[in-house]
Amino acid sequence: MFAFDIHVHTRRYSDCSFINPEELIHQAVETRLDGIAITEHGMRWPDEEFDKLGKLAESHGIVLINGQEISTESSKKEIEGDFLVFGIKQSLTGRYSAKDLVEKVHSEGGILIAAHPYKLSRGGKSHYYGAGDRIYKLPIDAIELCHPDHTDLALSKVVKAMSKLGIPGTGGSDAHKIFKVGSCVTIFENKIFDEKDFISEIRQGNIKAEKKF
Repeated sequence: MFAFDIHVHTRRYSDCSFINPEELIHQAVETRLDGIAITEHGMRWPDEEFDKLGKLAESHGIVLINGQEISTESSKKEIEGDFLVFGIKQSLTGRYSAKDLVEKVHSEGGILIAAHPYKLSRGGKSHYYGAGDRIYKLPIDAIELCHPDHTDLALSKVVKAMSKLGIPGTGGSDAHKIFKVGSCVTIFENKIFDEKDFISEIRQGNIKAEKKF
């Protein structure tokens, strides 16, 4: 079994994060992770820069995956949820509806994971930072199950959706501070060497989510 935290932000490209990218690698070692997916808000790390960080990670036995977290909204400016995107070679910096984002990512061979779909917003119990029940209308590839801000009710909603949609659940810390890294993880049944393996195993459902602390 191989543990990855697949939802992490760094201060390099996410202004709301306090995590230094190099420090992230050392924290991954300390928390006995096998890999990390960096998912900056609204952008993907440039390949050349990410490759340098990837080599540092590799020297410590950590696999690094280049992803991004994209926020969506309708044409009426209604929030439609956040999605973790992998397998796309450019930053998705434009404005997308959830439907348009899914279509674009899939057309380019990537995958999408509904990030914290039932994380409650300040608007009340029926308002979410994530996609909420919209996940039932979208051909997503996985759903974030273990997230620090998912309540027991949120977890039950995700488990129900996983069953009905026949897709796996993932785990990620959504870390913006270093001590959160590794608190929620995705466990891969098979060893992951690169992005291709990462995407393939998620598509096949050879994963499970766990909350570590």
